Amino acid sequence: MLYHGWDNIRSYASKGVADLRAVPPKNSKLKIALAIQCKNTKGGDYITPKEREALKKFAAKYSYIVIEFFKKDRETLVKICPWNLKGKIMTPEYFLKTYYGIDAHSWKEWRSNWYTKGIKRKP
Repeated sequence: MLYHGWDNIRSYASKGVADLRAVPPKNSKLKIALAIQCKNTKGGDYITPKEREALKKFAAKYSYIVIEFFKKDRETLVKICPWNLKGKIMTPEYFLKTYYGIDAHSWKEWRSNWYTKGIKRKP
């Protein structure tokens, strides 16, 4: 997210409702911030019912788009509205393009640009 100009606030030790809160860059389509919950468990996108309810209330109260990053079969995916068990699932690149109009690089491209070409952010 930093690579594409987002301002991020990480919750200390994943405490609180969201692990990460991100504010989009000025040139994005939407101006709505993200509340991101990250899961790296064998259960895939499993969020406990208590966490689901807290995320739903947070989104309603503060007008955030709440998403969850998780891994399935070694691929990173995004689930929108994670309190809904049948929420929409897509790749992070597709999510950023669809909702924010940002052409995001895959992790492999980002890493290559960052380390080998010295590109810090997309112009």
